[in-house]
Amino acid sequence: MRSRPLMTLRLSTAPTQNIGAGPRGTRLTFPITGGAFEGDRLRGKVLPGGADWVVKRPDGVLELDLRITLETDDGALIHMTFEGIRDDRASGAPYFRTLPRFETAEAKYSFLNRLLAVGTGEISAAGPVHVIEEIL
Repeated sequence: MRSRPLMTLRLSTAPTQNIGAGPRGTRLTFPITGGAFEGDRLRGKVLPGGADWVVKRPDGVLELDLRITLETDDGALIHMTFEGIRDDRASGAPYFRTLPRFETAEAKYSFLNRLLAVGTGEISAAGPVHVIEEIL
């Protein structure tokens, strides 16, 4: 399988909302307050108002469900989602993988509507950082 870099996404978050234990695990919400993204074909900022809705399973694995709006430096809006898995207890480095999807009405960025992507994530001192690759 071949891929090429699409973007690096840096997120800023507000304090975590711990909803509590439910039948599938503990529900947590990480409100997104901003951030930035950059790649060879697009760059811009993350608009506030999205979030990552997470379920922490009994085995400690986090199931991720992120929904955000990106605004490119030329004003285009892009809806971005991803599902993913984060396992901080994995042997070696934490396992943090995502499956991003994109939707936009802007013709210049319509290539995003037709691609599949994968991402790796990490938690830095400044917040989550995701390196996203387009699958060719």
